Amino acid sequence: MGKGGKKKKDPNAPIPVAEDSFQRARKLLDQKVAPKQPKGELTQEEWSIPPYVHHQSEFKQPIQYWKQCAIVYYSEKDMRVPSRLKTFDDEGTAKKMHPRKEVQDLWKYLRGQVKQANKRTGQFLKQLEKKEGKELKRQALSKQIQDLDRAMNEELRSARTFTDSQLLFDKKCMIGSKLGDKGPRKNALIVVEVSDKQQAWVEETKDEVSKLLNLVIEADSETFNVATFSTAGQNMWCPTYQNKSDPKKGLADALKWLGKNVSTKTCSAQPFPPDWVGMLRRFTGDGQPPPYRIFLCCSRAPEGSTEEILELMRELRELDPPAKGEPVIPINVVAFDPQIVGDDDEKAFFEQVAGVEGSFKVDTSAEDLVALDKMLKAVGVKKKQLDKLTKKLDKMEDQSERVAEDRALLQTQIALQRMLENDLEVCDFALKAEPPAPVLEI
Repeated sequence: MGKGGKKKKDPNAPIPVAEDSFQRARKLLDQKVAPKQPKGELTQEEWSIPPYVHHQSEFKQPIQYWKQCAIVYYSEKDMRVPSRLKTFDDEGTAKKMHPRKEVQDLWKYLRGQVKQANKRTGQFLKQLEKKEGKELKRQALSKQIQDLDRAMNEELRSARTFTDSQLLFDKKCMIGSKLGDKGPRKNALIVVEVSDKQQAWVEETKDEVSKLLNLVIEADSETFNVATFSTAGQNMWCPTYQNKSDPKKGLADALKWLGKNVSTKTCSAQPFPPDWVGMLRRFTGDGQPPPYRIFLCCSRAPEGSTEEILELMRELRELDPPAKGEPVIPINVVAFDPQIVGDDDEKAFFEQVAGVEGSFKVDTSAEDLVALDKMLKAVGVKKKQLDKLTKKLDKMEDQSERVAEDRALLQTQIALQRMLENDLEVCDFALKAEPPAPVLEI
């Protein structure tokens, strides 16, 4: 009798136990299998059950079964599934009788193996998490680089689309003049607004007039004149139309005069709006040789006098043409204030001023260049960031393959731990189960 009056169990008494679990435990004990002490990086040699055991017939299929999380695929329907506690009483579970002490010794051995396997699984997990952390940082940086590169390329595409839509680098606009590419046979009149509003686009205005004189008037027109108009009145380069080939009063002198009379200084002294009605009457009035075409540079429509101007244009276009087959006062207008873009009233006004044979354009090149410069600077900032991040990425080791390897190592280690835990449960159940009562003969 034992302590407490309980009958001590006979160590030599045979007890039923699942045969496959018993044989696996016996084989491990006989081979004195124990996990190696790790030295640095964990490899398959540090599994709680070393690799050479995995190919032995008792272990090959059970390890595969636990690696698949206790799942048997249809293609593996002939697999010998290891005995489990929940199927211990099934007829399909092969059981044999073994001495209690022998099962007890295997239980003690498995208990120690499970404890070490659990510790080793934690070590493999820690190694994997460390590498995964580094790899996740590298992947996050790589994604940041991809997003930044995509954003930079999108801004470059936007800048390219913007330059195309605004014709910033279009050959026709860069070399030719927005005032037009065809001049009249004679009497071409170039008129420039001088006002405090127009002073913001003085250089752009002179550039357009210069291209018009050198490329269009030089090629097409015999005579021309240049003038400015403001609230103070009109200022003319010459009293009447001048021959372009005149050695003293030719194109070069006209450009020189334009440079002196159209500047920020002259513009700042004149308030907006200029005297449009006075300008039109001066250059189209009685006694004046009519212009075959007017080339007009201005800021925007004059406030408060648009109806009066349009009425005057209708009257002037009722006059006889300057020559047979020529239109009556066609005007090529270039306005420079970008705020009128999209303004239907401004567009309607200038189209009526221009007439059927004239043209109207808005020159926003100055503002467009500023906007483009901002776009390109933003791209430059992103390029510097991209270079900095790329250098940082180059210094980071690619851990993806090692992470995959460590994940596979951990998966196998967990499978080994589950196998040992299952066999320990089976042996524990066999030791605690009550032995079957002997059959009495009558």
